[in-house]
Amino acid sequence: MCHSPVILRHVLALTKRVKRMTILKMNPEEYSVSIEYAPQLLAMLERYGVPQSELLPEGVDAARLKDPGARLPLQEFMDVVRRAMTLTKAPWLGWDFGATMTLSSHGFLGYAAMSSETLRDAVELAVKFFRTRTTIVDMQLRVEGDTAIIQLDELVALNDLQPFVVESLFSSFHFMGLKLLGEVPMDGELRFAFPEPPYYERMKQLIPVPILFDCASNQMRFPATRLDQRLRFADPRLAKMAEAQCEQEMAVIKSPPKLLNQVRRIILAQSGRFPSVDEAATDLHMSSRTLKRKLQQLGTSYQKILDDLRKGLAVEYLTQTDITVDDIAVQLGYSDASNFARAFRRWTGRSPSDYRR
Repeated sequence: MCHSPVILRHVLALTKRVKRMTILKMNPEEYSVSIEYAPQLLAMLERYGVPQSELLPEGVDAARLKDPGARLPLQEFMDVVRRAMTLTKAPWLGWDFGATMTLSSHGFLGYAAMSSETLRDAVELAVKFFRTRTTIVDMQLRVEGDTAIIQLDELVALNDLQPFVVESLFSSFHFMGLKLLGEVPMDGELRFAFPEPPYYERMKQLIPVPILFDCASNQMRFPATRLDQRLRFADPRLAKMAEAQCEQEMAVIKSPPKLLNQVRRIILAQSGRFPSVDEAATDLHMSSRTLKRKLQQLGTSYQKILDDLRKGLAVEYLTQTDITVDDIAVQLGYSDASNFARAFRRWTGRSPSDYRR
């Protein structure tokens, strides 16, 4: 490829900066995001008229932002993002941020994905090495029938910042996909696990695919046939080199525990009957007290995870199937439809029948 020599030189220059250390289990305060995204966010906010000096909270050293091997701890990341949205008065900032990212924004992983043979190869690399970019969310790929699904799961509760993180990643994936594949039909779908934000009304005209909110998971869905499309910049030599550097980066980043995902899987294991926190703790070989403490450290609780999954499943049943409200209530473990309807109204502010319309 005509760009390969330049890219190879950049990769080799970055290689010298990678250091090794033992992979360890993470403490809750050690969740992080690659520092490489911070200068991009600062540059974008300058276009909003926000100077760097106003954005960076106390304790964040601007010089550290130039070290590509550094990590931005979760709390500092959250402080920066909250301040950015406050200063710009733009709660939709995640969409804008994702649109500004290029393949090189994602470091070695971006180069590895760009030079992969097919879209499937690129996404599978992204799944494998995703923690080189962040340890606050996890990325998965699966295929259901003729639909490919890229799913983002929180590894630590992001709460009010979940929209920014998920929207920026999905926006980034969309624009990178166009870069790698060329023009493709806009025949996918986005599903978000959070409620519809007030700003969506002004954004939906700019988003080329249907969007569902209050779902069980954050997902980008598209035709599975697209996974086998050859990428425009496929380069086996560069792909091999970039993947080797991703392997080295993985060695310096502590492996985040996937407790939230484990709890979700346990809850979803039995249709129509959801386990108690004591039962879930037993499955995880710990006491319920320990499980509650660990979930609290991650910013959530067993009841919140259970309620979020029930709400998400209810929304998907109502919008994607013809199952009756009575049967949905049974599927979600409610004794009757009226109890389910009260819970659903508490979650969404609407009745199940109204939501279905």
